[in-house]
Amino acid sequence: MRIGLLVAVIAGFWLVAYADLDRARDRAIQDGLRQTVNLSILLEEDARRVIVVAGYSLRTMAESGRITAHLLSDAAGPPGADAGPGPALRTLLIVERDGRVRQAAGLDATASVAGTPLADAVRDGSAAFVGPYQTADGGWRAAMIRPLTDGSGVAAAVLDLDRFTRLYASQTIGPLSIILLYRENGAVLAYSRTGLRLDQDRAAFAAFLPRLPAGEAARTLSGFDPSEGRERIGTVRRVAGLPLYVYVRIRTDDVLAGWYNDRWKRVLETAAVSVVVTLLALLALRQLGRLETTTLALRASDRRSQALFDSSFQIMGLLSPDGRVLALNQPACALAGLPAEALVGHRAWEFRGWARTDELAAGFRQSIEKAAAGRFVRYETDVVTDGVTRVMDVTIKPVFDDRGAVTVLVVEARDITERVEAAARLAAALDQAEAANRAKSAFLATMSHELRTPLNAIIGFSDIMLHELFGPLGSPRYRDYARHVQNSGRHLLDLINDVLDMSKLEAGRYTLDESWQEPAAAIENCRALAAVPADAGGVLLAVDCAPGLPSLLADERALRQVLLNLLSNAVKFTPRGGRVTVSAVREEDGGIAISVRDTGIGIPAEALTRILEPFQQADSSIPGRFGGTGLGLSICRDLMSLHGGSLSIDSEPGRGTTAAIRFPATRVGPPVAAEGLPA
Repeated sequence: MRIGLLVAVIAGFWLVAYADLDRARDRAIQDGLRQTVNLSILLEEDARRVIVVAGYSLRTMAESGRITAHLLSDAAGPPGADAGPGPALRTLLIVERDGRVRQAAGLDATASVAGTPLADAVRDGSAAFVGPYQTADGGWRAAMIRPLTDGSGVAAAVLDLDRFTRLYASQTIGPLSIILLYRENGAVLAYSRTGLRLDQDRAAFAAFLPRLPAGEAARTLSGFDPSEGRERIGTVRRVAGLPLYVYVRIRTDDVLAGWYNDRWKRVLETAAVSVVVTLLALLALRQLGRLETTTLALRASDRRSQALFDSSFQIMGLLSPDGRVLALNQPACALAGLPAEALVGHRAWEFRGWARTDELAAGFRQSIEKAAAGRFVRYETDVVTDGVTRVMDVTIKPVFDDRGAVTVLVVEARDITERVEAAARLAAALDQAEAANRAKSAFLATMSHELRTPLNAIIGFSDIMLHELFGPLGSPRYRDYARHVQNSGRHLLDLINDVLDMSKLEAGRYTLDESWQEPAAAIENCRALAAVPADAGGVLLAVDCAPGLPSLLADERALRQVLLNLLSNAVKFTPRGGRVTVSAVREEDGGIAISVRDTGIGIPAEALTRILEPFQQADSSIPGRFGGTGLGLSICRDLMSLHGGSLSIDSEPGRGTTAAIRFPATRVGPPVAAEGLPA
């Protein structure tokens, strides 16, 4: 019985589909007929308008015996005759009886019509319609002839039949359909589709083309077309009461092209529905058998989910928005000290295992209320387990339904005691490191100050001995020893000064004594001091400063220290015969850039990343070959930072180094004239 009912339902689907397809086919045929009627009306009106305008032109020429001025101005087509793709009235002619052209206007003007299809009509001297005929260039024409009133000749209007062909070909009626313009004798004047026998013989379809009896203006046709052996529908219409017809013929296949597609689509849809209904019926029967199996599987899945829930080391629980316990895992029950049966259904903050004091219970309750309002809550709290206080990271996340209302709160708690203790140890270690750093800075400052006093005495007394202020030293070796003592003392003093400056900069106790400086003067002073070691090393020292540099707000001592350090390094690392150039320019942003460029040994690329750090040098062998501690560039960088500027180094091994210091525009004043006065 169930199978019979299923068969009846499917048969009903097919009957409904067949009825719908039959009605759709009838509608498509009627729509096609309406299309032929409407299109034939438009095309008949177009042809009628062309014939009427040509007749008007002929009447005017026949009465006047010439082509009047207003017709000459519209030689390619009188007003109203150029509808569609190009002019319809091709040429106007006044022709003598012997065929000579008295006057012509248009596109195909000739001196004589002798030897053309027009010649017989011209000799006859009566009104006639000539065509279709083909011109030497392959175009198709027709002509309307009217005798002149004075009998001296005829007036002729040549129609461009190719214009009608282009117009008909532009209509979208289907690849198998056709539009025809033809005479009463069946000679086709124009048609829309190429590739037919009409291309060679315009009278090829004369026996099949429909004609209308006198008094009938239009007729719709349907049925079999003997000219092509196919079903067709169409409309034939007489043009302006003349023996001319417009025939719009559409093959049934073109009309039903969309219906054919819809037919197969409907068949496939009906077949698909039938298959789906059959499958659904079978699936429904199978589903009943699987329902019990699915229920058992769901119960097993619920048990597995609960097992995963309980196996987590984190404390997890589900609460209702009002704070009642819905579900808990084993770690949560162990923390509360009660089984799950005693906890489910009660308020979460009522159990001391989770909130051991009234303050913690109140905080827990407030957190649950915030989460119930739709907020994500996270906080830290203390719990006591086995007599040990543990720090827990608690999160309460709301779960929303499709309407945006909170339905469940998910509570998770993680033991972060070790992380908190590690953070505390790290903070203590940082405090100790900062204290050690402050002690180091204080020690360096104190020792540097204490060492400078005896060093100044050593340098001073060795200078007295070198100049023999209190008498000769005796042996010449004593003078050499005194010079070595003085040089060593000065080297040690420079080292101590660098260490003292570095300790002040690290401790943040270096204070700038700012005043307006002239960059060119400062550079010249430093150049003079560096000239002696440059001459001794055979290095050319040059200055190239832009004229009219503005004044600079800077610490005079710090500026001199930076410039001398850069010049000293450039001279030190430039071999004999090299060159060191100091330049200063005003940059586009308004700041001042001072650069020291040398042709020395250069710095490897891997060393440029660390060269500005304290006690760092480009090569571990440099202290032994050139001396120094590696503090100079680091001090220069920090001094420029105090000025709000920067220090950059660009170098390539074997091609020299360029060190540039830049002061911001906020430290630049007005330009300085040559005499040292503001410009």
